[in-house]
Amino acid sequence: FIFSIRSMLSHHLPLVMMLLKRSCHCIQSKQWTASTSLLLWCTVAAVSIFYPTAAFINTEMMMLRVVSRRSSYTHHLSRSTSYAPTIFSTRQSSSSPSHSEAASAQVAKLLDPYEILRDLKFDKIPLPNKLSPTSLESFTKCHQAFFFQYILKLKPDPPMTPELARGIICHKALEDVFELAPSQRTLPNLQNLFRKEWSSLRGDRESNNSSVAQTKEYNAESYDSLFRIVNGDDDDDLLSNESSPFDINAEIDWGQSSLQLLKNYYELEDPRNVTPLMREMWVNAKFPTEDDSFIVRGKIDRIDLISSNSGAILSIIDYKTGKKPHFKYATATNERIANEQFWKMKVYALILWKMILQTETLEQRQRQQSEEVGKTVDYRYGLSWELRQKLLQSLGYENEQQAPKWTELLTLESLRLMYLTSHLDDMAANYDTPPDAPVGKAKCLDFSLNEFMSVLDQTENEVIFIQKQIKELVDMQDPKAWHHCNWKYCNCHEMRDRFIDGTVSNEI
Repeated sequence: FIFSIRSMLSHHLPLVMMLLKRSCHCIQSKQWTASTSLLLWCTVAAVSIFYPTAAFINTEMMMLRVVSRRSSYTHHLSRSTSYAPTIFSTRQSSSSPSHSEAASAQVAKLLDPYEILRDLKFDKIPLPNKLSPTSLESFTKCHQAFFFQYILKLKPDPPMTPELARGIICHKALEDVFELAPSQRTLPNLQNLFRKEWSSLRGDRESNNSSVAQTKEYNAESYDSLFRIVNGDDDDDLLSNESSPFDINAEIDWGQSSLQLLKNYYELEDPRNVTPLMREMWVNAKFPTEDDSFIVRGKIDRIDLISSNSGAILSIIDYKTGKKPHFKYATATNERIANEQFWKMKVYALILWKMILQTETLEQRQRQQSEEVGKTVDYRYGLSWELRQKLLQSLGYENEQQAPKWTELLTLESLRLMYLTSHLDDMAANYDTPPDAPVGKAKCLDFSLNEFMSVLDQTENEVIFIQKQIKELVDMQDPKAWHHCNWKYCNCHEMRDRFIDGTVSNEI
């Protein structure tokens, strides 16, 4: 009798807990049909703990539905959990699976961090030797989100959203518009660049066909998941929307609001009067540590150059498709918000300046080795040949031998965040905007680098300190050492639900 009770508990209790947990998620997201259905199955499974024979058929049918389809509390769970190892082995049989085997199969969909690491060919938690300004900022906000995304390589759920797609395609249009002759950089041409890029990504949606949907394996990172119609009254549509029709009207609304952002940009800055020095430029630099070094790498949206009598002044520009922060709080709070917005920009400026210093060092070394045959200088962490030639041409030098040292020639003057929209009640940006306007106007935020060496020194110390904190957590070799944050919009909460209870931290 005791053995039977233990057997029923081991087979059904994990199932009851899993169904109850997912019912709560459905209730929170107001998916009433799915939550009611899951609560019903939860009751059946609970009853079957003590009356297994009576409930066997119903439990069997329920488990076949749950295991064979997507999770009911998210449409993209199994798509984004590309590292979903089989943690509990199940017996293969030609007959229908038992309820205990089905329960084990469902539990097997939950993740184990050590299994993920083994799938990534790591025998322990690795220390990232390449970071980015975004990943550094992510760690300062939430250690656990950093662990999930940059060490376990998990994707947020969903990996592609309308807002993310808008940002990517607007950036692409703002890059490509400067490929046109100045006279051709009109607003219609800028918006047509957006349309062209989206057209290449969307596929043939009018016939419910897309280039991604035609492939055998669904690509979770594609744009094909956008603007699908999900019928909340139909469990099949709720659990899987790969073949659901597209909501063309929602796509049109999204497209029109995106084109409005580009119109905002055109009202803020006329690209016909701008000649960027570099666009979408990759930058990277080495940072020393006590043991070795690490690399920070990222992409700068745009670098502008202003010639002066003493040399060249560089300005770093970053496009933002989100709203400009509304500085409506106390002075200290507003300053904190502004500093947070510019922190990544300071890291980009630091990397660029380190590349300038490295280029100067390499050129000096090259001159010393010019008579030695077969020796070359590695410019991987210096300025690219293209950028050096553009700088020399802009400043009127024929070659690098005629020019002064790069640190004497170049100065970093300012950082600019170019927000393509703002809050309508932000009078700093919308003092003359009609109250019925669809979105707020574009607005720039500028950060002066008058004392840029002290700013860069402080930023370098912060970057090295963050990497030291990452190393300390890695050295502990415990997934539960990476605690989560309390910001309700952080993806650490969604990602944490994918894991077996107790394998990652539940502490803040």
